[in-house]
Amino acid sequence: MNTYVHPNESERLVMQSQNAQVGTVLEPCEHRLAVGGAPRQTTATSGKRPIRIALIGQFGVGNFGNDGSLEAMIDTLRRICPEAELAVICTSPEHVKKVFAVEAIKLTRPDIKVRWLDRANRTLGRAPYKILGPIRAFLKLRGFHAVVLPGTGAFDDFGDTPFGMPYLFLKWLVMARLRGCVVAFASIGAGPAYHPLSRVFFGWAARCASYRSFRDGISRDFIRSLGVNVASDRTFPDLAFGLPVPPVERGVAAATVVGVGVMNYRGRSGGDESIYNAYICKLGEFVARIVMRGFAVRLILGQDNDEVAVIDVIEQLRGLLSHADLARVVYTRSASLHDVMAQMQTTDVVVATRFHNVVCALRVGLPVISLGYLEKHDALAADTGLSAFCTSVESFSVEWLESGLDALLAERELRARQVRETVSRYRQQLEVQAALLQTQVLARAVSRPLLST
Repeated sequence: MNTYVHPNESERLVMQSQNAQVGTVLEPCEHRLAVGGAPRQTTATSGKRPIRIALIGQFGVGNFGNDGSLEAMIDTLRRICPEAELAVICTSPEHVKKVFAVEAIKLTRPDIKVRWLDRANRTLGRAPYKILGPIRAFLKLRGFHAVVLPGTGAFDDFGDTPFGMPYLFLKWLVMARLRGCVVAFASIGAGPAYHPLSRVFFGWAARCASYRSFRDGISRDFIRSLGVNVASDRTFPDLAFGLPVPPVERGVAAATVVGVGVMNYRGRSGGDESIYNAYICKLGEFVARIVMRGFAVRLILGQDNDEVAVIDVIEQLRGLLSHADLARVVYTRSASLHDVMAQMQTTDVVVATRFHNVVCALRVGLPVISLGYLEKHDALAADTGLSAFCTSVESFSVEWLESGLDALLAERELRARQVRETVSRYRQQLEVQAALLQTQVLARAVSRPLLST
């Protein structure tokens, strides 16, 4: 098989945005004109501490979409408030610190390394360690002015338990409020939550934020269903639409290239092997059919743990295709959304399952067939005029997918223009949100007194 694997690029530094520069938040909050019209002083020259902002989320664990949202928000904050000191509260601080060059704080408590203490903690039902969790969070947040939750599907318990991310978000956000921090949600995804306790935790956490925006109306409606007043909350596009598109020179292809985003999808619980096997079987059959029709296929990851699904699709193809046909199936390992976008630019149309693979296809201006697993897929497809090309990952048929591909290719130019216009609108909307973060979050954070203990 003609398979290519490029070097791991997970250490890539954050790419800088090409958008026009805007004024900093410290201009209305910290800068003052001296008597006689002297130049305004910055926080550095005035002796005041710069604003400190913590970004919180499940980052550094191989989820390209989450890390892409983090990157987009870091880029935005560095544009609108270059004086700010940024830190990330995350799952894998070592990775985030290395890639994004920011201070990183571990989201969860470190393990107890002393054996007898660990045994005692377990004997007491882990209660002592659970009590220490909020105390640790409170101490770690000392000196921060704002805590921002940047995008991601933050408020759902897809493949999780109430005491996973739902509780962790609640713990940190409550402690942030006790510290006097301004809490903000920017373009987050919310819902569904299948466990009643998850809904309780999400509702309490949402009330901690003074600024909330959601990436679609479905997310906003979900938070409303928890009894939270969302009347003043707004919807803005997914933060990943703010990422720059990497430059790619595409050669002349002998055949139409279909990008196929493969996901390690095992149902909403994350452990249903029958759902996974059916998905892989149908996706493999679809790829085999279009390759035998003369198409070329590029298999694309959505995050690190999707590679097992790619391998399973390739193994199935070995039994369905000749060696010559198999040579038209290409796979290159990805390490970020930038890699995904770069690979998609070598294709003509995309079929994708993971949500941020769909986002990446749209970001580079490609029409996409979405095999969705949550309502966010339907919302994005409707907003981009692609509802006819969106269906459930658990119920799609190979015949529907093949006919959908033919229909999308027949309308490719029209659909691509439609996608480009929508993405341009998304990027303008994200600039509006940047201005709101500047005036409604950062300016307010600078003016608030912090709890010093």
